[in-house]
Amino acid sequence: MDASSQQVQADWAGELEPPLHVVPELDHDPRALARALAGDGKAFAQLMAPHMDRAFRLAVRVTRDRALAEDAVQEALVVLHRDLKNFRSGTSVRAFLCGTTLRVASTLLRSARRRTARELVTAPPHAFADPEAAAQARELEAALADALASLPDRRREAVLLRLDADLSHAEIATVLGTTEAAARQLVYEAQKALRAALASRLEAR
Repeated sequence: MDASSQQVQADWAGELEPPLHVVPELDHDPRALARALAGDGKAFAQLMAPHMDRAFRLAVRVTRDRALAEDAVQEALVVLHRDLKNFRSGTSVRAFLCGTTLRVASTLLRSARRRTARELVTAPPHAFADPEAAAQARELEAALADALASLPDRRREAVLLRLDADLSHAEIATVLGTTEAAARQLVYEAQKALRAALASRLEAR
């Protein structure tokens, strides 16, 4: 199991609460933003680079397919480069990137499902030497995917942005176009539903 897979497993398999994280007031260099707005491609890449891992992790969670997730992130970057003029200075680049990635990944997944006329099934994300451990991991991934799919859209988007993109409630509110209090409630209700669904699945084993 690689380090990235271990982190994903740890974040989702426990109590579904993200680690405490203090979001900086500014998550980008204003000078790089100014250069990027002027058409500097290297400056745009500099803006996005610190947040790419989070965006990819979010896209994998949404699509359950690494190749599709890579496409989602790349398409999100194209969209962001085109719409960078709409970015408000002083706000979160990570929220801007992850919000766009969430929407693009969801769209690509729907398109892929229509093309294949079936639910996407991914290969097991972890390489376990122990077959029993591999089976348990697959079961947990399937239970989590089912639980996420059963959530209302807004709750699912909110909890994905919180746990996989590591956005603050304020940043989630910005992405979803709602208040911070409403975003906090959406995350709470989603986490509560996910905990109940996973507990029920484990008890039934």
